[in-house]
Amino acid sequence: MTEKFVRALRGIAVAFLLILLPGSLFGLPCLSTPTDPVGNPIFGATLNTFIGLGIDPGTTCIENGLWTDPAGFILGSYVKGAEAAGGTPDPTVLNYNGATLGSVAANANGRDFYWVQDNGNGTTFSPGVVGGRPEFGIIWDLGGAANQAVVFVQVDHGPVPQEVLENTAWLSNDPNAPDSGWTQAELTHVYGAGWSPDPNISDGFVAVYKLPGGATFRYVSVTHGGPGAIHRDGDNEIDAVGGLTAGGQGVGGVPEPASVLLMGAGIMALAWKLHRRRGAA
Repeated sequence: MTEKFVRALRGIAVAFLLILLPGSLFGLPCLSTPTDPVGNPIFGATLNTFIGLGIDPGTTCIENGLWTDPAGFILGSYVKGAEAAGGTPDPTVLNYNGATLGSVAANANGRDFYWVQDNGNGTTFSPGVVGGRPEFGIIWDLGGAANQAVVFVQVDHGPVPQEVLENTAWLSNDPNAPDSGWTQAELTHVYGAGWSPDPNISDGFVAVYKLPGGATFRYVSVTHGGPGAIHRDGDNEIDAVGGLTAGGQGVGGVPEPASVLLMGAGIMALAWKLHRRRGAA
């Protein structure tokens, strides 16, 4: 058994762990200083901007990292509910047009600067809080039991972050549930660099919404405005969505963290045993 082979086993073990562990483990630190800038400088947003809009950085992590798909991450499949669709012809600026990929579903199913919109079926949740009803929101099948929903937006105009966080995310196990059958998820993480690297800016920020207590559901409804939004102008623009487990992995059928660590440790142990045996020989 050659030293080269042993080193290869070690490399495989490390790569295995890096690929399968949640991407959130490698994110940037949450911002804590009010004057810290958030996202591309063209937005002029700081942590204090979020605080002034009612977001508590003690409960919502706001960072400047670029969203990275974790292991097993898959995009949701469009079910129903979009009332308009459009495209972003130049993602390096904030703009829009009425372009589609041939259908609303095609716009909704890809992370590609083509988006769908919820702009009707409004109601009043509480004084001053208006927005779309979850049973009539844009509904996706997340493809598995999800505790978190990742929402990829398109920003067609300012202000930012208001135009990013103009949504409420709701989860249910029934895509046809009435309003009472949808549970609101809370905003827990904002990725300031969005999902597409600069110079693209129309992807804005990536927002992650989570249910407390580890509860899981299969479907997400993203509505305009509502109790989870900081901006309510009667519409939104959603590029795509995806689901995460409570541990931050995708719902696409990858091993749980304990299994990942066990398999990685096993490979590393085998490499070490072979190394010791070769040394003794």
